[in-house]
Parts: sequence; C-alpha cells; structure tokens
Amino acid sequence: MTVHIPAPEDPSDKPARTRIEFRHQLQDDKELPTVRHLVNLFDENKKPIPTADNLPDKKKWSWTDFWPDLPEGAPIEVEIGAGKGNFMVEYALKRPELRFVGIEIEPKYAKYGGSRLFRNHVPNAVSLRGDAFLFLRDYVPENSVSAFHMYQPDPWPKERQRRRRLLRPEFLDALFRAAKPGNETLFYWSTDFKEYDERAQEMFAETPFLELVQSDAPPTWGIMTNFEKKYRLEGRPIYRSVVRFLK
Repeated sequence: MTVHIPAPEDPSDKPARTRIEFRHQLQDDKELPTVRHLVNLFDENKKPIPTADNLPDKKKWSWTDFWPDLPEGAPIEVEIGAGKGNFMVEYALKRPELRFVGIEIEPKYAKYGGSRLFRNHVPNAVSLRGDAFLFLRDYVPENSVSAFHMYQPDPWPKERQRRRRLLRPEFLDALFRAAKPGNETLFYWSTDFKEYDERAQEMFAETPFLELVQSDAPPTWGIMTNFEKKYRLEGRPIYRSVVRFLK
C-alpha cells in the first residue's frame, strides 16, 4: 500500500495578506497640553471603522496643530518609540530652537513622557501616543522633518515575530516622504540586539535614498534612553549609527 504524503505547503503560494486601513484622528489629551493621541474611530458597536476604499486615511494637517506659534524655518525632529521620554525631555531642553515629537505606542509611557514635559516646562516638545507609521504616513507634511531618532526599539527577537518590527522598507519610505530635501535629514539609530542591527545595516545599504554617515556613533548630544543606561550597566553592547536621506 502506497501512502501519499503531501508536499509541504509553499508559503509563496499563499495569497498576500491585505492590510485593512481604518479611519483615525488626532485628539488632544484631556489633562495634559503636552500629550496628543492618534486613535482609531469606532462605530456604534465599538468596532474600528474601516476606510471606504481601504486606502490610507490621509489628512491635510500642519505642524501648527501642535505649535500654533511655530517660528518660520524652525527645525522639526521626530523620535520613534520615545518610551518614558528620557531622551525627548533632555534633548528638547538642550535644543530650544527646534520642535520635537516623541511618538510612543504604549499609552502609559506616552502619558508619562508628556507629564515629564509638563513638569519640566518644555514648550517645544509633544508626546504623541499612537502608531508612528500611521502618523508619518498619513499626517506629517512632505519635506518637513529635519531628523529622525529611533533608539532601542523592540527587537521582536524570535524569527516568527520579526514581521512586527517597525524598521522595514515601507517605514523607511514614510520617513523619506517626510524628510526635508537637501541631503541634510539624518536618521539616528541604535539597538542592543546584534541581529537587528545587522538587518538594519543591510536595509540601509539596500535602500538607494540612504547613505551611512557614521557607524559606532556616540549617544546623540550625549543623551541616553532609559534602556540604554540600563543595558550599558549590564555590560551589553550598544550598536549605534547615523544615516542620511539623499533627497
């Protein structure tokens, strides 16, 4: 008797999963003027409302929504994954001439970072709770950001988890769209996870609009995140680099 054993399924035969796009909006925090929320809109059944055409819910939006008195030509910088706001607060205090947004998806940390901004009287920074990719893709005006910061993002270390990593080609495309032209917009990157850094360096090298400026870079303006301080005390290596957008 011959037993037929089916061939293993080829992942390439599976249809690509379509990303479902939902309607969303920016909202002020009810308690802190230093905090904003990027939230999905819900229907009467408390379900997120998909867009009618399943296309991104892009907005006509301006940085003056955060800073009504935004000075002409003031540089704007964005941190992706601001955590408890250690870098955001110190950096914004050292750089009063710029405007800074720290994006954090965890509500309690975004609120904590915003409370630190409020307590330390930091008028030039905002803590944004929400999805950084959606904010950069759907809200941020083109050609408006002077620098991006991404320090110790969640590495999602298991292979099956790596698709959840934020650093991916479509995310770099969103950064490029928002970056100011003139080959001057920088992306500051660091991680304590060696494999993630190796993949990041491959991605930077493969992306035609990126150029490595500095490897083994020091902490930006000498400021470390809470995670970096902790990891350095534990003796973990920190992988840092700076890349430039060619635009």
